[in-house]
Amino acid sequence: MLIEWLDVGKKIQREDISKVEKEFGVNFPTDYIECVLENHGGSPDPDAYDFKGEKEAVFDRLLSYDPNQPHYILRNYRAIKDRLPTDIFPIASDPFGNFICLDYRVDKEKPKIVFWDHEKHSRRLAITPICDSFTELISKLYEPDHSDVDELLRKEFSDLE
Repeated sequence: MLIEWLDVGKKIQREDISKVEKEFGVNFPTDYIECVLENHGGSPDPDAYDFKGEKEAVFDRLLSYDPNQPHYILRNYRAIKDRLPTDIFPIASDPFGNFICLDYRVDKEKPKIVFWDHEKHSRRLAITPICDSFTELISKLYEPDHSDVDELLRKEFSDLE
């Protein structure tokens, strides 16, 4: 499925990403870097994905590399770093205060993609695996089927007529 990126921010340079990599002490995967350079701060459409125990999770937006934006990656990281396990870094958000993160705990060269749930207070329990790579995450995005909701709404409104 083709992904359209909406609300893309101003273009950034590779150096902007390098500054964050240096602060985190990691190298980001090439697929993630290429996506951010093209779609900085953007929101994917479609935006739903599934992972263990979670249906229709929402990929709201890529975190920004512009310190003037509310979704600035370092500001978000600093706000939650005391609640994150070591070697896990946020790269995207959902609309509910959670983050999609890169997990470098097992492999420093090929981080996994994990979900950080802000409502869980245990560092270990707050992390749930999503998939093995950023490319795989993007390939999981889909448009949810709301036909059952649409049918209920049609029925409700037809009863009002």
